[in-house]
Amino acid sequence: MKLIKYIYILPLMMLLACGGKSGGGDPAPPPPPPPPAPTAATLKTPAQNSECLDGENVEFSWNASENTDSYTIVVKNLLTTSQISQTTTSTSVTIKLEVGQPYSWFITSSSSTSTQTASSTKWKFYLKGEPTSNYAPFPADLITPKSESSVSSGSIKFEWKGSDVDTDDSLTFDLYVDTNNPPTNKVKTNLSSSTTNVTLDAGTYYWKIVTKDSQGSNSDSGVAMFKAVD
Repeated sequence: MKLIKYIYILPLMMLLACGGKSGGGDPAPPPPPPPPAPTAATLKTPAQNSECLDGENVEFSWNASENTDSYTIVVKNLLTTSQISQTTTSTSVTIKLEVGQPYSWFITSSSSTSTQTASSTKWKFYLKGEPTSNYAPFPADLITPKSESSVSSGSIKFEWKGSDVDTDDSLTFDLYVDTNNPPTNKVKTNLSSSTTNVTLDAGTYYWKIVTKDSQGSNSDSGVAMFKAVD
């Protein structure tokens, strides 16, 4: 019996003495850290809620962002919803636009070494056309319920954000909620705040906000769809 034990123990001792390893070789080095992602650009001009300079050629500018190789600007006509997109390595660009229209714009920062991108805040401005004593308010931004989202039925919170070039104007809002698109059922009118609750059964709904100023001008937010579920 002792001979058999020695036969089994001896190879094990030799393996340990020689520094043998079951896997063999050195462990793989850790993977390199991912390249840094770009940061969001800070917008400069046209300023938020501003009445832009005369002329159809508008210069857009922003501050450089870190870890960024290129910038993509998106300019949207808030009445027609048409968009212009342009990519540049500079921090300014001039774009020809239709005068007498409200616009929004933002910048997306990109890097050639990262798959991630970063988007700036979105600003609005009005490009002046024929002289006028009053501008229509900007179409409201629909915040909640988000488009294509699902929320619990019952008391549902609606929230939006309105703004106007004419800062002296007071704004009121009409809320439309309907099972049909476009919504024609006005459930709240002349709201002075930008949030309210509406009780709804389960179903698919469409909603929008009409923003009105104290001079009789108004704007339509466009429609968002959501589902109320039990």
